[in-house]
Amino acid sequence: MIFEIIGARLLAPFIGTSFYVWTALIGFILASLSIGYHLGGKWIDKKPDITWLGYSFFGAAFSLIYVFLIKDHFLHWITAHVHGIKPASIIASLVLFVPASIFFGSVSPMVAKLILKDMDHTGKTMGNVFTFSTIGSLFGTFFAGFYLLPTFTLSQILMGIIITSFIPAIIIFIRLKKWGFLSISFLGIILMFYAFVNKTEDSTFLLEKESLYNSIKVYKTIDYHTNDSILIMQLGRQRAGGMSLTERELPYNYLYYFKLAEHFNPQFSSALMLGGAAYGFPKYYLKAYPEANMDVVEIDEEVTAVAEAFFHLDRSNPRLHIFHEDARTFINHSKQKYDVIYSDTFRNAISLPYQLTTVEAIKKQYDLLNEGGLVMVNVIQAVEGKASLFLQAEMQSFKEVFPQVFLFADAGNNKRKQIQSTIIVALKSDKPVPLNSNNIEMDSLLIKRVTDFTIHQTALYDDYAPVDYLAFRGM
Repeated sequence: MIFEIIGARLLAPFIGTSFYVWTALIGFILASLSIGYHLGGKWIDKKPDITWLGYSFFGAAFSLIYVFLIKDHFLHWITAHVHGIKPASIIASLVLFVPASIFFGSVSPMVAKLILKDMDHTGKTMGNVFTFSTIGSLFGTFFAGFYLLPTFTLSQILMGIIITSFIPAIIIFIRLKKWGFLSISFLGIILMFYAFVNKTEDSTFLLEKESLYNSIKVYKTIDYHTNDSILIMQLGRQRAGGMSLTERELPYNYLYYFKLAEHFNPQFSSALMLGGAAYGFPKYYLKAYPEANMDVVEIDEEVTAVAEAFFHLDRSNPRLHIFHEDARTFINHSKQKYDVIYSDTFRNAISLPYQLTTVEAIKKQYDLLNEGGLVMVNVIQAVEGKASLFLQAEMQSFKEVFPQVFLFADAGNNKRKQIQSTIIVALKSDKPVPLNSNNIEMDSLLIKRVTDFTIHQTALYDDYAPVDYLAFRGM
C-alpha cells in the first residue's frame, strides 16, 4: 500500500493526478498482485520451502531498486514522447509498478502454505493470513498518508521500502547459508545508497518539495504567451501560479478577465477567491482595491508558505484572510456574504476538482453572493469541438442556477478549437447589463465574449460529474 500511494505521487509531476492515472495505477497493481498470487502458489506447491519466500522478497527489493534508478529519466521520457494522458498512464504504470507488485503478491500464498500444518484448521489459517495481510495494508496506508509523505521525500520513502523488503530476504539467506544471494542483497543496498548520494539535483528549480497534497516546484521561466519573465509555482504537472519578474501587474492573460468584476458590479467591496497557489490575483486585488477585503481558500498550507517565501505574499495584511481547507467544504458551511467569487482551482492541467463543478456547488456559491454579485471561473477548454465538452457541461450547470451567464475566451472567436483560458461569468441579478464600455481596457476584455456558444452536454451533479472524462476527450 505504501508503494501504491507513493506511486501516485511519483507520477503526479509528469502525468498528473486525474482518474485515468489512478485507474491505470490501481488496475495494474491489482492485476500484478493476482499474477503474483498465482505464481507464488504454484512455486510453493512444487517445493514447500522457505527459500521461495526469500526469493520473493529478494525479487521485490531489486524491482524497487530498478524503479528507484530509472523513475526520473523514464518519466521525463514519457512526458517528451508519449502524447495523451491515457497511454502515458498505462505505460508508466506497466513499466514501473508491475514487476515489484508481482513479487509482493507471491508472498501471501507462500506464507499460507508454509504455516499450514493441520488440514482441519485450513480455514482458520487462511483467515489469519488474510487478516494480518489486511491489517498490514491498513497500517501501511495510514502510516504513509499521515506520517511518511509529510515527513520524508519520495526517494527516502522508496529507500525505506527497499530496505524493508531486503530484511526478510537477508534473514532467510543467512539461515539457509545462501551466501551468493546474501552478497547480491548487500550489493543492491550499496547500489541504492550510492545512487541516492550521487543523485544530481535539477538546478533549474529554486524549490522542490512534497506536501500533503502536492509536489511543489518553483522556477524561473519565460511565459510563452507574453514573453514575460516570470517565476512559476508548479503543482504536480500543472503551472498553478506565478509572478511577473518585470513590471507586468498580473502574470497571466486570463487573470486580467477577473477585472471584469469592475464592470459587472462596480461597487464590490468583498471577494472570495477559491484557489490560492502563488496568490498572483489576491496580491493584485488588495493593491488595486484598497477599500476591499478578500478571503482566499487554499487547501494546501505548504503552498501558502511557499507563496510567502518566494512570491511576496504578505499574510499580515488585515484585509486578507486565508483558509486552508477544501473549497467545497468551505462554501458548504460559510455564512459570509461576498460581492464577487473568483474560482481558479484545478485538479490537473485542464480539469477542475469535480466537487466544485456541480449544480449543488454552484448553488452554494449563489447563496454566498450579495444581491448583484457574480461568480467568475477560469476553465481551460476550447470553445467548440471535442475539447469543449467539459466547458459545455459547466456552462449548462451555471445556467441551471444563475439568471445570466456569459463566456469569454482569451484567444477569441477566431481560434474556437484551440484549448485556451475561458472565463465563465455568472450574475446573480437578472437585470440587463451593458456588454461594452467606454473604458478601453475593459472594452478590450468585453469584446472577447463568445456570443454563439453551443451546448450539447447536460448539467453536472454531485451524483454524476464525469469531469476528467469530458475534459480529456479532446486531448
